[in-house]
Amino acid sequence: MLAFLILCPLLGGQTVYKPKLVNSKTGEHHDFPLGVLEATGRLKDGEKEILVMDVGKDGVADRGGLKAGDRLMRIEGRTPGPFSKSTDAGLEGPQTLLGEALDRKSAASRPVLSLRVRREADQTDLSIELPGSPSYSLSRPQGCGKRKTFLSAISRHLVEVQDKNGRWKPGVGGDADVYTTAFCGLVLLANNDPAHLDAIKRGIGFVKKASIDSIDLDDPKVGPKNWQTAANGIFLAEYQLATGDKTFWEDLKTCCDLLAKRVTEQGTMGHHFAIPYSGGGLIVINVQAHLAWALAEKCGHPIDEKAWENSLREVRKSEDRKTGALGYSSRAPGSPDVAARTGAMATALGVAGREKAFAKSLAESLVRLNARMRHAHAMSSIGMIFGFSGIKQGSPRNHSKVLKAWSPYLELSRLPHGGAAFFGGKRNIGGDQYLGLSSIGNATTGLVLASADNRLFMHGGTRKGWFGTGN
Repeated sequence: MLAFLILCPLLGGQTVYKPKLVNSKTGEHHDFPLGVLEATGRLKDGEKEILVMDVGKDGVADRGGLKAGDRLMRIEGRTPGPFSKSTDAGLEGPQTLLGEALDRKSAASRPVLSLRVRREADQTDLSIELPGSPSYSLSRPQGCGKRKTFLSAISRHLVEVQDKNGRWKPGVGGDADVYTTAFCGLVLLANNDPAHLDAIKRGIGFVKKASIDSIDLDDPKVGPKNWQTAANGIFLAEYQLATGDKTFWEDLKTCCDLLAKRVTEQGTMGHHFAIPYSGGGLIVINVQAHLAWALAEKCGHPIDEKAWENSLREVRKSEDRKTGALGYSSRAPGSPDVAARTGAMATALGVAGREKAFAKSLAESLVRLNARMRHAHAMSSIGMIFGFSGIKQGSPRNHSKVLKAWSPYLELSRLPHGGAAFFGGKRNIGGDQYLGLSSIGNATTGLVLASADNRLFMHGGTRKGWFGTGN
């Protein structure tokens, strides 16, 4: 499926480039954005040259002479190392070299990127003028300033593209807009701009009407899916903690109570009431439920101890003894895409102040395996979102080191107008296509950036009522 190139008008007549990404379920190729260049690149296993698949009309790359079909041979005079489709290789190779060069050159007094490209049988040198910006890699105040500026740009973009009914658009329809909207709303909370409060409330109004209002606690077989309900609970709890507004208190409790009713005596959970895979369950659901329960407890809603303990027992059974990370289920503890499950559980335990040794162990496994962060089945989004929150909660001293290692990812996601482009994993990104690449891409990058700020409780925040105070 294609995420077709669209040049969407924004305020002031600017346009937003959307990369032209072709999903490769088998991992034969990896498509990704080229940051402020407003272009799309492709790599295959072992390649050192980024193939330019698409160039946005009148964008930075287009004005600099880059063309679709070009191959980036040298970047700032350096030849990249090879790309590997192995998840444990992370961003190694051309992606890191280009991301670091864009970051560094954008901060130079003369922000010009030098490229040598292979164009058919010829080689051509290009000098591409970049929009100026600070660097992530400079001293802490400047690097922090760039991070905050990028987060603000993402937040402004999300407000501009929010639908009138309060949702952020999903990809292929269905009910993905509820999950996507919850994460986009969390970005606006984390950015802490009082001007965005109405947009946040509209987002809550949408998830309430589209999802929460269908819950009947007398019949847990009806109502929204568990992954929706957990995301809604996380969103509503963070909103109440940030603003002190208890308007949606009953909705928060309802979400948490439904999740508790859907935990089996064995501790398993599924997409809905029924448990898939012959009763095997889905740990990725359990851990998000734990995070919703932990945040709601901070708002004053007691945890259902029976549901918590039953679910925790199943979570522990899914731990891979080789890596210390959480697997797909207790029946498949060795599955390699660990970040979403492991990170969400480390985050939940950190917020709840429980099982501190377990939370630390989970977070430290994420630090060791952080190259896998973009991989969570067919989704990169929740791997990045919960991976960084888990490290921040369980191993905070390592958070800045891991965030620095991922600065090329942030730079290749950064657009000159309109926030962030979606930057997925090396394999199937069908789950994120379902959520909506543009919406969830902005949410992912925004929450990774926000994980350094200690505002949201999922990011280590402890102060209630902080929203709008300027801190």
